[in-house]
Amino acid sequence: MGRTQPAIRASFQELLSRMRTEYKDALMSKGRREAFDKLVEAWSSELGAISYAESLSLMDLILLTGEVDNRTFLEYMKARLDIIDKKMNELQNLDSRAS
Repeated sequence: MGRTQPAIRASFQELLSRMRTEYKDALMSKGRREAFDKLVEAWSSELGAISYAESLSLMDLILLTGEVDNRTFLEYMKARLDIIDKKMNELQNLDSRAS
């Protein structure tokens, strides 16, 4: 029996092609176009997970993957901020002792 649905990779490439011409090219801000490219990188790197999940639509899956990528970055930045905050508190304590 032949496939009635195109392979997820082919569907993904077709969707990306449409999104690039119908969406990315219409974005006014260069920064947003660059952000779109970063999302494409995240989606592409997790195509295995996207292919594995069968219960969601392709668009739902790439949006979820983008959100997971954003959350990963947010958690990384939060951890970095916690380190910076701790070091600033230590410096303030040293400064207050020296005064």
